Amino acid sequence: MTHKMISDIVNHSTPFTLRQVPCDHPDFLQLCQELDAFLNEAIGGENKREKYKKFNLLDTMDYVVLAYDGQTPVGCAALRRYSEYEVEVKRVFVRQSHRNCNIGGQMLAHLITQAKTMGFQYMLLETGEFLCSSIRLYHRYGFEQIENYGAYKDMQESFCMGLPLTSSQT
Repeated sequence: MTHKMISDIVNHSTPFTLRQVPCDHPDFLQLCQELDAFLNEAIGGENKREKYKKFNLLDTMDYVVLAYDGQTPVGCAALRRYSEYEVEVKRVFVRQSHRNCNIGGQMLAHLITQAKTMGFQYMLLETGEFLCSSIRLYHRYGFEQIENYGAYKDMQESFCMGLPLTSSQT
């Protein structure tokens, strides 16, 4: 299977490559399993995340990007159409060994550009209140807290954010 090479990222003297892959790519599936394990540990068990599973079905992702360190997958992020004009950021994750290298930021910047290319006018996302580093990352790229939307409306532990996609955004 071929991958669309998107860009090379150079941080800390290590080149990282972003590649667009299909939502059923084995590296994406593996990274999502690691993300789920991380979240399960962070909140005290898989049963506490049960109500969120149906909102993260991997076959509903419309665009997936993976970050590679050489041939090793180290991060993932995805987009899913929410409405005609809105797209959701989903499944953003970087392996512990590669955090603090701006890989998450590079993937997010790429998703913003891709969402504009796809014709969307607004990006939204849901994260957990306890994921402070994720919230800081999203703020750094212009996302602001919004009222919890859709299925997350009555979920107290959810923290929702949005970003208008104007020509002045990066």
